[in-house]
Amino acid sequence: MLSNWDSVIGQQHVKEMLQTAIRHDRLAHAYFLWGSEGIGKDGLAIEFARTLLCEKNTDAACGECASCKKMHTLQHSNVKFIFPLPGGDSEKQEEEGEKLENDVLAEVREQLLEKAVNPYFHIAIPKAKFIRINSIRSLKKESSLSSVEGGKKIFLIFDADAMNDAAANSLLKILEEPLPNTHFVITSSRKDQVKPTIISRCQMVQCSMLTDDEIAGALVERKTVQEDQARFIARMANGSYRRALELLGEDLNARRLDTVAFLRSVLGNSSIKLFEEHEKYLSGNKREEAEQLLTLLLVWFRDAFVVREQWTTSVMNSDQQRDLQSFVAKFAERDIDKCMQAVERALELLRRNVYLPLVMLSLTVQLRRILNAKNV
Repeated sequence: MLSNWDSVIGQQHVKEMLQTAIRHDRLAHAYFLWGSEGIGKDGLAIEFARTLLCEKNTDAACGECASCKKMHTLQHSNVKFIFPLPGGDSEKQEEEGEKLENDVLAEVREQLLEKAVNPYFHIAIPKAKFIRINSIRSLKKESSLSSVEGGKKIFLIFDADAMNDAAANSLLKILEEPLPNTHFVITSSRKDQVKPTIISRCQMVQCSMLTDDEIAGALVERKTVQEDQARFIARMANGSYRRALELLGEDLNARRLDTVAFLRSVLGNSSIKLFEEHEKYLSGNKREEAEQLLTLLLVWFRDAFVVREQWTTSVMNSDQQRDLQSFVAKFAERDIDKCMQAVERALELLRRNVYLPLVMLSLTVQLRRILNAKNV
């Protein structure tokens, strides 16, 4: 039998921990869910709130009671959502322009409805950079008032790392004086950018990156994607289902051809030509595009290794068999495993925000040395 928790892919250990707390009525007043982007943190927070408010009082929501029906559209009066909104980044600026424009309110409603349908949808209001102190003040006021519908009140704070100092200090005061039947669920993909004093007031819950199998399975089941394509996208998504959904709308074939072109340039005779053809990676700030290129390059080297070793495992780039065979024939004695390690290291540096041109140029030199290309 399906549970409301099944809307979130994987994260079984987190689900079990939250359900156990609900079942035994041992709830913390504040939870901090952290981990990479697009892995289901917000969805877990929503399902936690849905379950706590369900009239059946079990560790899973029934989906049929009045409370559950309100949660279908995230319109329950006992659940409040806090996320970045347009406005000043200082207390004075917010006091001068406190009210949100009608078009912003309409955008908020629209994106909340989208979030209700797809928990992996990221709420991103145009021109919003910070969680406003007025949002936290409103939260403080509402947390102290009696609930119209009775029962628990739950505040979900998404992208907590977007709080400026004023908002963070205001939230800290609230967390230091917890009220009965009031719970906070805070999510962030950048835990290191949240005040340690806030973190210390919460029960920390780390959410894992999704496996390729979990992502591929969800794409097949939820989006009716062909299994081969689903597995390819899952490999590209780097543990994020949200990224997998974004990749569905992109021209992956064109990107794969770019990857082969990049490798040919790396192995070519002219370093100048390499720079000219791939300047956006070697001198620009196209970090996301570079990460996709390196991920595809890693998959390509993996396929070359499979072809060389004549494994029965199918290659991901099945339509590039000729290029793969040609590469393997030319570099049969080279250490492809070292090539993969070099790309993995470059990806790691890229995700640590190391200077992009330095990462890409260093990788280029390493690959040319490993494969004994000309003009190293």
